Amino acid sequence: MRQELVRGLRGRRAAAGVRARARAAGAGLGVAAVLALGACAGQPGAAAVVDGREITSADVAEVRDQLGGVLQGVTSTNVLAVLVQEPVVTELAADRGVAVSDDEARAALTQAVTAAGGEVPELGPASLAVGRYLVATNNLQGLEDAEGVSAELLERVAEQDVEVNPRYGSLDERNTVVAPTPVPWLVAPSADPAAVPTPTPAP
Repeated sequence: MRQELVRGLRGRRAAAGVRARARAAGAGLGVAAVLALGACAGQPGAAAVVDGREITSADVAEVRDQLGGVLQGVTSTNVLAVLVQEPVVTELAADRGVAVSDDEARAALTQAVTAAGGEVPELGPASLAVGRYLVATNNLQGLEDAEGVSAELLERVAEQDVEVNPRYGSLDERNTVVAPTPVPWLVAPSADPAAVPTPTPAP
């Protein structure tokens, strides 16, 4: 689910002398010129609604703008997929005794941006959510019961009530956001989101 993203982030951390866990996997996050013209669950500007929590088009754009120069394989679909699953991943990490704080998330992203030679932005809530997701994923992968963690995460992801704006994607059988299926009234994105691996819920 997160292989491309974590690979890119860890490469930046390595440049800064930060040791990465060898078993990391990540989400390919990214930029796609998808026009957010539509609504989700009757809420204008929503990219998705998860258990009543709205993820806006602005949230997706925030991650794209602030972290697009650091993360590999960025598409709007994969940004949304991570934002949809972040609360589940973060909660599971806390339940398993490897919780992640906003300060840890901010530090990880700051190191990545600095190592890439970029200027660290004032990270917004959506970008911090991506940072929590990455750190929590790494923490979960360090646990001995990796198989049990993966199964529990899959179960929790499946239990989410998710509605996705079709301009950003659709849901597969695992309740994971995947690239949008073309339909006549949608404007095709300038880059093919299907060319970038979409996140899967396994840590």
